[in-house]
Amino acid sequence: GLNSPLGMEIALLKQSHEDRFLEAGFYLALQFKTGWVVSRILGREWANLRPYSVGKVDAGASLAAWNEILDGSARRYLEASKDALIHHIFWGINTPNARVYVQYPTKSDIGSLTTTTREVGGDVGYVPGEESPYEGPFSVNTELFTVHERYPAFQVSNVTKDDFENVIFRFSIMKYTYHLIKDRKLLEQLLVGGKTCRKYTMGPIDPQPTTVPNWLQGLVGDKLIR
Repeated sequence: GLNSPLGMEIALLKQSHEDRFLEAGFYLALQFKTGWVVSRILGREWANLRPYSVGKVDAGASLAAWNEILDGSARRYLEASKDALIHHIFWGINTPNARVYVQYPTKSDIGSLTTTTREVGGDVGYVPGEESPYEGPFSVNTELFTVHERYPAFQVSNVTKDDFENVIFRFSIMKYTYHLIKDRKLLEQLLVGGKTCRKYTMGPIDPQPTTVPNWLQGLVGDKLIR
């Protein structure tokens, strides 16, 4: 049954990334270098990007450059296109043996170990393709929240002896509108645990998360909580 260890494990494996998307009325706290930006979700709309090909990756090689997931006009699909939106993203890939490395924001490695410089192709800080397959379920390690002017970049490495002929990503996205929370008492309740709030660090924790975009800092003012 589901109450047995095996049953619980199966139930956990079956949990969809869609269960992690936020409903209207939920609270979201994003941790930046200088503190937390907290908002209440007002509305949501699904979006997706599939297929997104990054092309061939030769045996023993990686992509020629980090890929920011651009459209034909060099616009970034995964970046929230305006200040009024937050994007919530999960992804899968069609190549089980691929090693996917993520920078978020760009030039900031996610998944590094403090004592080890992460190298593309190395054994530190990658999502194996088999753990986040194209048709799902997507790995929780693929979860990203993006805002305007903060976006990820991806690198794919092939450490096998066979070429990957066409590496294809699938992105599942929920777009949110939101209301910034500035009430000090409510902020403290949300961050300390008196109320339910999803918390997410914007970038690596070491050496520190990314800075707050200037436009968002202007909206939040002095209401950041460390």
